Amino acid sequence: MLFREKKNRLFIGLELNHVNAQISFCSSEKPEPETVSLVAGKEQFAIPTVLCKRKGVNQWFFGRDAQKRSEEEEGILVDRLLARACAGEQITLEEEQFDAVSLLALFVKHSLSVMLLGSGVERPDYLMITVEQADSRMLEVLSGVGSYLQMDREHLFFQSHAESFYQYCMHQPEELRTHEVMIFEYASDYLKSYRLEYNRKTNPIVAFTTQKEFPDMRLTPFSEDETAAAQQARQRDEEFAAIIGQETAERIVSCVYLIGDGYQGDWCKESLRLLCSKRRVFQGNNLYSKGACYAAYERIHPGSASSKYIFLGRDKIKVNIGMNAVVQGREQYYPLIDAGVNWFDVKRECDLMLESGNELTFVLTPLNGAQRRVLVMKLNGLPEEGTHMTRLHMAIWFPSEERFAVRVGDLGFGSFFESSGLSWEQEVAVSQERAGGG
Repeated sequence: MLFREKKNRLFIGLELNHVNAQISFCSSEKPEPETVSLVAGKEQFAIPTVLCKRKGVNQWFFGRDAQKRSEEEEGILVDRLLARACAGEQITLEEEQFDAVSLLALFVKHSLSVMLLGSGVERPDYLMITVEQADSRMLEVLSGVGSYLQMDREHLFFQSHAESFYQYCMHQPEELRTHEVMIFEYASDYLKSYRLEYNRKTNPIVAFTTQKEFPDMRLTPFSEDETAAAQQARQRDEEFAAIIGQETAERIVSCVYLIGDGYQGDWCKESLRLLCSKRRVFQGNNLYSKGACYAAYERIHPGSASSKYIFLGRDKIKVNIGMNAVVQGREQYYPLIDAGVNWFDVKRECDLMLESGNELTFVLTPLNGAQRRVLVMKLNGLPEEGTHMTRLHMAIWFPSEERFAVRVGDLGFGSFFESSGLSWEQEVAVSQERAGGG
């Protein structure tokens, strides 16, 4: 498996959670993702997110090998790497301190080396990391991992499990997503679900997900006593069947995916019978990493679905932002930020001319059909009236999915109008409600 040709780029989708990691990959020439198995011929996709430091030397093991070395008392196990990195922990091993983000990055580097081994490639061309929720702290941690891997930010992407679910579905046969699609994820502590829905009245079609948690259906081991275990299995089956009935009542669900180790064993007989009635059901554990791989590939090779659909998940910008400006002698709307992109990916910079006045006007158009908003940014210090031709440099970014920020600097206009040296910055709520009605 060689990727030496520059045109044949390597795309990797990496799923990270607090327990395991998974890696899927594809290339420009072979766009269908494959998932890395640690055991040849078996679907052993999960890589435990742990490291083990060999006692007395700077040698590290990862995944199942780390667990084995720790059990054999060859080294010191470091678990919960993602959670500890997000918490900003400093981990002490044999009187030496290690930053948890650096250890997480070391784990990722070792994990990627499994699939890169023998490829002649040091790092992937494009890497998409998917996590359950991409909040500000998680993004800071993942950016640190990317820096450790020496990956350019333009080649490193992040997204939530919800978007990986959407990307996976968009690359399956259309009959599997004619109507709603669901995931029941039974891993870690308790059952969770994602529902993929569409608003087909819009152009492009808006896709979105809703997530629910079922903390009462906890993932606990069955009793060692056969009679008690059988009773527990029946109870769990009944609970799951009730949830399925509740979540699919008066809805048309084309397809359901079952994810997680919680489905192991023969306990879900009645619930599976109910689930398989009039819909397709698939079971597996590599959906998120494959969805991340599809998404990385789409960044470089957009498919037909990208023009027909737009995904508006929690991390997505839900308004178009632009200005009314004179472009090539004609007054027209000039787009700045398009809805449907991740808020943390927005880094828009441009230069513009201000012929008179001291105000910039932005137009915010929500995709949900809400009323268009006009936002006026006043550049205090510039004359309010008269002509004072000046060139401005503008930068726009999103501190969070709910707010966007604008920074403007006065560049002047050559020898005619010197720069005032002034700069302005304003932060605004995206939605009308969060703006307090203003």
